[in-house]
Amino acid sequence: MNLATRLLMPLAAISLIAAPALAQSFRIPTSGTPAVEIAKQSGWTERYDEHGNLTLFADDMAGAILLRMITASPGEPIPTNAEMAGVILAGAGAQPYTKSEKTTFAGGPAEAFHSVMVIDGGPKVDIKVVVRTFGGNNIAVGVTMIPETSTAAQRQKVDTQFAMVRIVG
Repeated sequence: MNLATRLLMPLAAISLIAAPALAQSFRIPTSGTPAVEIAKQSGWTERYDEHGNLTLFADDMAGAILLRMITASPGEPIPTNAEMAGVILAGAGAQPYTKSEKTTFAGGPAEAFHSVMVIDGGPKVDIKVVVRTFGGNNIAVGVTMIPETSTAAQRQKVDTQFAMVRIVG
């Protein structure tokens, strides 16, 4: 499966409803390196999907975090961060990004892209796609999804959980 196909795997099916679970660490991919790892705080539920994504859902509906690690094959071109964000946002059914900024993600330099997505019958959701390319052919992606109805404290809860992401291997 080529890189573009892996990027287009659906994100739009993300639900902001989940059941509680015990706090522990989770990683994507589940074995091997490099991997994205997150120490899940209590109040969050995890779900791995068939597309190689790990999603954490806040039990209070404050938001969700999606994590993905992509490793390009030797000689396979790596898209720019903006191209990567554009593909992810389009695959999720979100609007094109309106703002980008330098940031850090999983302990290293990254770029964040801001957008919104409207869920039928639900609230508008603020989406931030963070892309970090490292090691020549590895791309770590983190996405925060926060309903506009979330309070400042709920937004902080999502940001605090997102800050716990690290790269292993």
